[in-house]
Amino acid sequence: MKVIKVALTGGIACGKSLVSGLLKSMGIALIDLDKISKEISAPNTQGLKELVDKFGPSILMPDQSLNREMLRQILFESPENQQIIEGILHPKILEKMKMDIQNLNQRLVVVEVPLLVEKNLSSLFDRAIVVNSTKQNQLKRLIKRDHIDQKLAQKILSVQASPEQRLNLSKQLPTDIIDNNSEIIEIEQKVQKLGKKLLNL
Repeated sequence: MKVIKVALTGGIACGKSLVSGLLKSMGIALIDLDKISKEISAPNTQGLKELVDKFGPSILMPDQSLNREMLRQILFESPENQQIIEGILHPKILEKMKMDIQNLNQRLVVVEVPLLVEKNLSSLFDRAIVVNSTKQNQLKRLIKRDHIDQKLAQKILSVQASPEQRLNLSKQLPTDIIDNNSEIIEIEQKVQKLGKKLLNL
């Protein structure tokens, strides 16, 4: 069975989780790479062991789980740190993603891929959905959601692909755009329409 693999992407705090939740409620199979990232760096995993080998036990919480807040700070300290962390985690995440897609045994699978553009992963997918939002809305949501200050929020946004780069995905893949700058009822309507389209492919 040929599986249609759809990448769901967008900047941080654009509303990817909202869109994925709505698609899931329509019965569409979903995989979240952020969740996989947590699974492959959970206590007693090879991923966590390699992170501790590189950055020391200070990245662990008292219960020996990963202190994700601290790891994020380390990641943004230098491009070298970012390269090391991604070099450890990303191959394991993609391997688990492929296994999960096989195990789902569904004709259509949507995969939430935050760094689709940044890591040039479009070749792994048949289509893309880009959730778009204004930078002002992203900042506001990110500060509120993660309880961080504006400086860190701006730094996080600065290392991500620009909305223009994401919209350029349409040159590589059939791409649907969901603008998330309005009332939730409008987003629900847009996603319902998109979900029906995907289910009829």
